[in-house]
Amino acid sequence: MNDLSPRMVATDPEWIPHIYSADGANLTFVHVPRTKRAELTFLSDEHYKSQFPKETFPAAAIPPVLDGVESSPLHFIFHTSFCCSTLLVQALDIPGLAVGLKEPDVLVHLANRFVRGDDSSNRRRLELVLRLLARPFDRGEAVIVKPSNFANRLILPAFDANPASRAVLLYSDMPTFLRSLVKRGLFGRIFGRRLYSYVASWTSLDFGYTPAETFCQTDLQIAGLAWLMQIHQFNEAAQKLGRARVMIVDSADFTADVATTLDKIADFFGIALGRPAAAKIAAGPVFARHSKFSQLDYSFDAREQEHSKAEDAHGEEIDMVVKWVETVAAHMQVPLRPRVPATS
Repeated sequence: MNDLSPRMVATDPEWIPHIYSADGANLTFVHVPRTKRAELTFLSDEHYKSQFPKETFPAAAIPPVLDGVESSPLHFIFHTSFCCSTLLVQALDIPGLAVGLKEPDVLVHLANRFVRGDDSSNRRRLELVLRLLARPFDRGEAVIVKPSNFANRLILPAFDANPASRAVLLYSDMPTFLRSLVKRGLFGRIFGRRLYSYVASWTSLDFGYTPAETFCQTDLQIAGLAWLMQIHQFNEAAQKLGRARVMIVDSADFTADVATTLDKIADFFGIALGRPAAAKIAAGPVFARHSKFSQLDYSFDAREQEHSKAEDAHGEEIDMVVKWVETVAAHMQVPLRPRVPATS
């Protein structure tokens, strides 16, 4: 794709904002047709595998050419990881009604910038990226973005940038989160430590542990604290934003009644889905395969069997960590379930 101009890229929603340069002056886009997106687990370099072309332009050249470009309602699914968020956004990717975006890399990169500094320059970069993500393929389609939970630092800044945006805050309870980690073996335990390191770098929750005390904690203790910090953030966001802008969803409720949950979320996002269409999606192919792997004939029953095996192998460790984190949470007066104020 030669001789592309900033206008050609900025007006075409197939070009996804991908990453800012180290100095923040340039913005790289990646060309991913809508027909190819369902084949990708996430909109990230790990899954692009150099199969999609990229173009870089001065970031300052993009805003002037966005005048007149249609912008759709932009909503979010923020999550605590391993709680069916990928499945949810896939279910809501409905041509003509909504476009689902699964973990665009640019939001993780922006979140890392915000960890280093929440300043006006990074706010402008975020505003531009969200404006670009809000370009629909068809008139009237909403855009639903599911960021990585390594981009959760952006929750409040994203709402500041888009006063009309709404978000589902999707989470699982602590035992489910820990079982999801241990069933992934060493990768899951490393993930828990990475998540702790990320959230601890900006959370308002201070456990008061010294570096030596933190180092001595087990993998699952660290993961449990990472989970608790995320719940704390969700609760803070819900208290500030209120029920007009935030819906809190427990993944257990989603898996127990997919059609009802889909219908409620679509209505919250202003998507004219309806219960019959939601029931059809719930019974369709999206829920008959693994959301992250090319595994056919997958189901919530299969997921439950995996969790049962993890419980059989690691139940004693999980139970001990759950009780310990619950004690920490009670001491710090942190709820174990986020709540939206009843009067908001």
